[in-house]
Amino acid sequence: MLVYANYLKFVGADAEQAILKAVGAWIKEQIGYGLHPDQLQQDGVYKGNRNGVPSSVQIRTAATEKPTFYTWVLRNSDDNVIGREWICEVGLKSGDEQSLSITLKSEERSTRVGATIVASRPRLVKYALRNIADAAEAALAKTIPGAFLKTIGESKDSYRALRVEVDRRDRKFPIVLVSPDAYGEYLIDPEPLREVLVGLAEVVQIEADFDSYEMKEVLGSHWSAWSGAVNLIYPPQISGFARGHPFRSLDIESWGDSQHERRTELLGWVTNITNIPLLHQRIRPEGVAQLALQRRFTALRKHVADLDDSVLRKEFRTLETLAEEQSDQISGLERERQDLEGEIEKWELEYLRVEESLSEARKQISKKEYEIQAMRDSLAKGGGGRSTIFDAGRLLGIACRAGEPTPHESLEVIEGLFGDKCLILESAFSSALELNMFCFGRRLLDMLRLLVTDYRDALMEGGDNTARKVFGKNEYAAKESETVMSSPDMRRRRTFEYLGKKVEMFRHLKIGVDDDLRKTIRVHFHWDAVAEKIIIGYCGKHLPVPSH
Repeated sequence: MLVYANYLKFVGADAEQAILKAVGAWIKEQIGYGLHPDQLQQDGVYKGNRNGVPSSVQIRTAATEKPTFYTWVLRNSDDNVIGREWICEVGLKSGDEQSLSITLKSEERSTRVGATIVASRPRLVKYALRNIADAAEAALAKTIPGAFLKTIGESKDSYRALRVEVDRRDRKFPIVLVSPDAYGEYLIDPEPLREVLVGLAEVVQIEADFDSYEMKEVLGSHWSAWSGAVNLIYPPQISGFARGHPFRSLDIESWGDSQHERRTELLGWVTNITNIPLLHQRIRPEGVAQLALQRRFTALRKHVADLDDSVLRKEFRTLETLAEEQSDQISGLERERQDLEGEIEKWELEYLRVEESLSEARKQISKKEYEIQAMRDSLAKGGGGRSTIFDAGRLLGIACRAGEPTPHESLEVIEGLFGDKCLILESAFSSALELNMFCFGRRLLDMLRLLVTDYRDALMEGGDNTARKVFGKNEYAAKESETVMSSPDMRRRRTFEYLGKKVEMFRHLKIGVDDDLRKTIRVHFHWDAVAEKIIIGYCGKHLPVPSH
């Protein structure tokens, strides 16, 4: 089983020595004794034990010229599970920059070895990153995801910048979006998470005082996160669409109480996306051995060319021919194996994508069924037993009569005709009863119609900036004034119960600015992106503001 794969790049004059020191410390820990620096860079096999468990490391090198290549393959039995062996394959390419590949996999002797494997990262990654950080002239290459923690939420432009990165077609790594909870705390600490996911994913921290409405307006619900949730945004598919996989706070808390348990679970989700592509980039021991053989014979050929002994020349040419034939055979087999591996990896990756899509679809279906049932319950309870089927004769009567429809009648019409696009809470109907004398009923009815049709459609396609254009300049407001937003009492008056929760509804439609109840009305509503419905919580007189 492939557990972990990574491919890191480093720059700087001290990078190679920093990595070699990390490899030396890691091998000493694994086989029980240290190797001389020269031994680390020469072919050999060394056996030892770790906590009484047998272990070994095989070293292969091609270091006679630049770029130099090294591989270290460590094998050791599992400390606790009989019949399981761990294999950690490490490769280093040293030239103008240092490329370090690390893969960790397990091998079981039979299907009877069934102990669960949890996601983990080899300690060598930690040692290498620490040594690079301590070195005077060494750094992680800027192209490596997770090189530093990114933040959004300080401005609307930060959301736009993330949207560009999400949509980038050549992005090969996932993005992990970490949001704060209601108290400004993070269920998974972003910086330690970034350290665990270096080389695998970009970690983006949402600042504690972010505006969730602005975020959803720019990113959309698919690529947003709030209330302590974490959103795992996949690399773009062939179609260019990047799927988001949100983990809600309840999901994260179910992973365990400790930060380590939560990071481990998320590491498993990330490596499920990245393992196969990164495995394909690894520095292979057999490839290094083949390169070493080719370089050796190239050097010998140059040396023999200076000799006069014709017999020696003839013998060497014979040996060289045989070696080239063997090299061609090895190359052919290696290409064939790589082609087969490439096909397997391609189909495995496609299988994983389909499996993830099916899993997400099942999850969304289950969630939708719950939301539908919850809405039915809410409508039955909060709607006072009203039927959502509007009588056509009554609608015709309202349309033909000379008098204006009342706000309550307008809500009934909208609920009856567009019940699949909106939900009107009892609080809205109650507030509407206070304005039976309102003079502009037909204008209100038309604005409500636009709200649940044109505005809703535009909101789903292009966000609030596009949708607001459905209404005139003085008919719609996306939020309240700063004085209202900063007043707990004013916010409370604009909060309504929906699906058992208190929901603030600052978006509103407006007609008139006078205190005259015959000419002024406000309609406060909420957009439920999951249910894709407009939720109307209030339709009545202008709610109080601090100055009035």
